[in-house]
Amino acid sequence: MAINSINNGIGPKSYGINENQQNQNVGKQQAPAQGNPGAPAASGDTVSLTGTASQLRALEQQIASLPVVDVQRVESIKQDISSGSYQIDPPRVADKMIQMETAINHGLI
Repeated sequence: MAINSINNGIGPKSYGINENQQNQNVGKQQAPAQGNPGAPAASGDTVSLTGTASQLRALEQQIASLPVVDVQRVESIKQDISSGSYQIDPPRVADKMIQMETAINHGLI
């Protein structure tokens, strides 16, 4: 098969590594580096948020708690459609489409 022909000749020996060298490295773990800059900071360090960052966090929490769908509005529209009283305002729909297109073109959305 094609895969076997690709894999033939590829392995430790093809890179000049014998089996003894390969087996010596199996299961070894490297010791952690001393003074590693990526290591966690000391427990005495603190972080302070600005007032704006705190406000943003509070707003994010408020938004996260809001439902994704306004169930009351959906039910109201369903009732209006089923009763035949739902009114479409074509100029308003067109204006909203233009506003959205403008926002997209200006990178606001």
